[in-house]
Amino acid sequence: ELEHYPGMTEKSIEAMIEQAHQRFDFYAARVVHRVGRLLPADQIVLVAVTSAHRGESFKACEFLMDYLKTQAPFWKKEQTPQGAQWVDARVSDDAALARWGIEGRNA
Repeated sequence: ELEHYPGMTEKSIEAMIEQAHQRFDFYAARVVHRVGRLLPADQIVLVAVTSAHRGESFKACEFLMDYLKTQAPFWKKEQTPQGAQWVDARVSDDAALARWGIEGRNA
């Protein structure tokens, strides 16, 4: 189950796309992130970037995915046979973000 704050989450994603524009040469980006109850194999996020050169698109996509994983205001709750529990952020996600020169919040 994924929760978010409507309005705040969308503004956060727009700011992420703007940061990507400052770093990479691309035309446009689209980020779609599902919320609500999801099943284990469900697709959660789509990041699409258009550019004149694929390398810039790939880098922008990687940046946006790493940024989404650590900076976007989403909260994940897993349902298990033992009950529901909130999922903590991982230090490894911050390490992925660090390669872009951004300090994470989960260390």
